[in-house]
Amino acid sequence: MPHVIDDRNHGAAGIRIHAILSEGHRSTGARVARDVAEIFATDIEGVLREKMAPGLVDEQFHRLVRKALEDRLTAMLVIETGESQDAVPASLPVGNLKPSDVIGQGLVQLSLASLYRCVDTNRFYCVKPLGQSNGRVFPEWQFVSPVPELLPAVLSDLRGSVTTEVHAFFVTARDELNELAPAELLAGKPFAGRGELHSSQTRLLRLPAAERLRRVLAVAERQREGVAH
Repeated sequence: MPHVIDDRNHGAAGIRIHAILSEGHRSTGARVARDVAEIFATDIEGVLREKMAPGLVDEQFHRLVRKALEDRLTAMLVIETGESQDAVPASLPVGNLKPSDVIGQGLVQLSLASLYRCVDTNRFYCVKPLGQSNGRVFPEWQFVSPVPELLPAVLSDLRGSVTTEVHAFFVTARDELNELAPAELLAGKPFAGRGELHSSQTRLLRLPAAERLRRVLAVAERQREGVAH
């Protein structure tokens, strides 16, 4: 049975591992799994010597170990796939794309029919262009990594809302998110043209992906409860 890494427990590194495996990079995934044992053998002694203080509880120690693993796994994956931080957009695009543009730019490896089905299954969402009675466009921000891995959970929570309300939820700054929009927190990046960020906003954007998702889901839940009442 192939080794499976649970991405829910490994933050951004886990999400990237999941993406690589799902895209068919089996050799990379297998190599990462094999190297975990070596990472423990070479890194844990250093973690113990440098970071573990007397009386440190197991939970704190495990968090240190997990962080060390995340750092090493992320570095390994960058080398293996030829990616670098420079390749990651520094900000979120604010425009909309026609379905044919989403396919043509290679943002998803799907047919046009499958892309439309992804809207029905809460993987992505689309909106009608302003002033038009038909036709659909896709807000481009939702295709920026790691959003595609996180977005379905939020869309499922917003199920039943009209598309204009869904889009407004994602792009509107929220007091409870330090004036960040849920889209920005999901992506860990500000929208293009936002301007300088406050330090409190930067700290939120640097949280692990799982924690950012949790906070956005909490906001979605409060909004849904408010609508219900």
